[in-house]
Amino acid sequence: MSNKKLIIIIATSFALLSCNKDPIDPDIDSGESASISVWKNEAIGAIFNEATNSVAYNKPDANGNYKIYISNYDGTGEVQLTNSQWASNRHQWAEEWDPDGQYLICYIEKTDYVSESGHTRVPADAIPGYGAYTDIWLVTRDGSQAWPLWVVSNDYDHGIIHGGISLDGTKFVWTERVQAPIFLDLNLGAGAYVFKVADLTIGNSPSLTNVQTFQPGGVLAGGEVECISPDKTNILVYSSFESGNMIATPIYKIEIATGATTKLTTVSFSQTPTYTPSGNKIVYMTGSQCDIFPGQLQGADWWIMNPDGTGKKRLTYMNKKDHPQSVNSYRLAGSLSFVNDTTFLGGIMTQSFGLVGYTGLVTF
Repeated sequence: MSNKKLIIIIATSFALLSCNKDPIDPDIDSGESASISVWKNEAIGAIFNEATNSVAYNKPDANGNYKIYISNYDGTGEVQLTNSQWASNRHQWAEEWDPDGQYLICYIEKTDYVSESGHTRVPADAIPGYGAYTDIWLVTRDGSQAWPLWVVSNDYDHGIIHGGISLDGTKFVWTERVQAPIFLDLNLGAGAYVFKVADLTIGNSPSLTNVQTFQPGGVLAGGEVECISPDKTNILVYSSFESGNMIATPIYKIEIATGATTKLTTVSFSQTPTYTPSGNKIVYMTGSQCDIFPGQLQGADWWIMNPDGTGKKRLTYMNKKDHPQSVNSYRLAGSLSFVNDTTFLGGIMTQSFGLVGYTGLVTF
């Protein structure tokens, strides 16, 4: 077990078991629950594309290396997507479609292992969500061509995790690691990250240019950027820059033009904030008000709120004891991709560690 995994286990066990004691955000509407069903088992990180009515997603192979798949929206016609430049024994992860559905932005693990002082690379370091030794690539829908868009240093301090694309496909945002995890550090136990916004060009020479970097508070902290607003004026992130605790992660809005940062949630363990296509609402996940089942850690459900953080409403009840949506066992709502303003595909983790779960279809 790596130090990073151990600190996550320790910190999560300690912090999440007390999540129900968090203050409740104001303006909560109990409302009716959304409908939720299984879209595809074992599929994680599903991304819907309206133009082609298809979905890209990820599944582990027999050796635990994640690979990219594409299917029709109804789940049929599944094919694996890869490229000859990518090593078969490394992680490959679909992150975002271009609007036309002819290209995928992917996160690809570096092939070459290099010697480092103080760390020996292992495959788990690059698991999507950990993201070390990972670069950003663009690949055609059929896998025939692929280009590296953003290459980070080949060391344990650097890597790529969550990102998002603008609705018109002209901007891409991502989370970049700038410092490796620090053992037994509640803030940096999973590493330190910054958020980047760039202009995306797709054509004969695909590129990311005019890169802006955002580091809330100017301090090292954990966190992830999840999306860019439909009008391309702000990004949504979660961060530990104020709490100093990687489990206490409120959601923030960062204005791209000024860097002004606004806190949208007050409870800890709120993540994956994503605008609806219209920009009128934000769906996110939180452990607030979730029951903790015997011998298990805190799960999380999806909620919805207005862009200014008001009008919070719980959408799903997977972690509510004896609720029709609950199997009375840990469920962790994750990142999501909208099909339309009232329907999304979202990852649901069934185990506390690793990427073990399925994709759900949620309508509200």
